Amino acid sequence: MILSHSKKFIFIHNYKVAGTSIQNALIEFDSQKKNPPIFKNKLKRKLGLKVSPPKLKYHAHIKAKDLKAQMSKKVFEEYFKFGFVRNPWDWQVSLYTFMLKDAKHHQHEFVKSLKDFDEYIDWRVHHDLHLQKSFFYEENNCLMDFIGKFENINEDFSKICDLLGIQVALPYLNRSREDKRFTHFYSQKSIDMIYEAFKEDIELFNYTKPQLR
Repeated sequence: MILSHSKKFIFIHNYKVAGTSIQNALIEFDSQKKNPPIFKNKLKRKLGLKVSPPKLKYHAHIKAKDLKAQMSKKVFEEYFKFGFVRNPWDWQVSLYTFMLKDAKHHQHEFVKSLKDFDEYIDWRVHHDLHLQKSFFYEENNCLMDFIGKFENINEDFSKICDLLGIQVALPYLNRSREDKRFTHFYSQKSIDMIYEAFKEDIELFNYTKPQLR
């Protein structure tokens, strides 16, 4: 997340919605830390240099309802709060490929041990289900001022910058895959499983069930 007192905004960081790029673009306004931009830390890791972890007061992926309970009511209510969501089918592909790619991820070995993507989806919907709604809602009450879509990220991020009165470029960092297609990961069974498990997100954020070709 990002908390900016200078620009009075809060960015709630849902997983795999270009949050790393958004954080890097807005890091100069972050009141929580004054660490080097994320891309510099990534370069340091590649060069084998030591990277100091950022000192955060709040968890990087804290949910809006939890932040609301922990911080000043006045600040939470007055600041502009925003976040992003992603097509649930594409979202799961991105999570899956990210966990397979990142050997340091706490679920890397487990996901690697699964037979295929369908088995991953079966595990996800039956044992580790997390709705995107949970990042931004308290029960059925939306706590955000703006929820953008990953599919429209450039346009929606520009709207946010205009509302905040800032001019920053949005870099592309931490991609889990280059191929933007996602349906070829799915069988009809896993398509249907996502639809049933994430139906609340699908309807709330106006997504459509994809068709296999």
